[in-house]
Amino acid sequence: MANEDGRTVLLLSDNVWNAHREHIMRVAPGIDPLVYEGDEPFPDEVLDTVDIAFFSSDCWPERTRGIILSIMNAKNLKWLQTFSAGVDSPFFVQLMERGVTLTNSSGATASPIAQTAILYMLALSRDMRTWMRNQDERKWQQHKIDELDGASLAVIGMGPIGMEIARIGVAMNMKVEAVRRAAKGDEPCPTFPMSDLHAVLGRADWVASALPLTPDTRQVFDAAAFAAMRTGARFINVGRGELVDEDALVAALRSGHLAGAGLDVFATEPLPEDSPL
Repeated sequence: MANEDGRTVLLLSDNVWNAHREHIMRVAPGIDPLVYEGDEPFPDEVLDTVDIAFFSSDCWPERTRGIILSIMNAKNLKWLQTFSAGVDSPFFVQLMERGVTLTNSSGATASPIAQTAILYMLALSRDMRTWMRNQDERKWQQHKIDELDGASLAVIGMGPIGMEIARIGVAMNMKVEAVRRAAKGDEPCPTFPMSDLHAVLGRADWVASALPLTPDTRQVFDAAAFAAMRTGARFINVGRGELVDEDALVAALRSGHLAGAGLDVFATEPLPEDSPL
């Protein structure tokens, strides 16, 4: 994977290069960096030399357009490393169809994303919005809170993120069940197949989704799934936005059937200003 002069051209962001330059050159001294500094794509004649590209999180979302166009226009690109775990977007699919080797960061962000799911659960159980509003209005006012200790949690999807959510839930003394395609025996809680999804949803006070997006999981959380959940349950999604029928979720929230939702991802991002979510 090198040019005629024996060196490999790596396309990467200025932030990554500035932070990790010494380490990159130490482990890969044959690298020639092509540093992405602005927000517009490189000229085609420059991109023709690129062998490897790193799509890093600092380019998301403000500089996404420029870096993606640069990567797509790199006709001789052989390998793309992306910061994301999911690689289902048309951008990645087109590159793989061209024969580009694609590697993701699955597992690398399991801990912080799982912590985000737990953050949503803590915030909703303590009604943090009321606390913050009372603080802004300088009110001293008690309000109802719910305990996570002893509450039931269904973790849907047991990749690295789901496993970490389940592990933390068990440590918090929650009654945790999980759903995945097939139990592997390494789960920290009772685990059921996807065919039992609605039954598991019906037993949970909290539902945390960490599924990947596939043809089988697209909008798996539809009106029927939300109807299967307990009245007053809360829904957390740190998987993919397209897992959820957002109209059905809004309807379940507005009707009062669901007591709340914590969403880290959406079908359309950035979330439109007129979205009810």
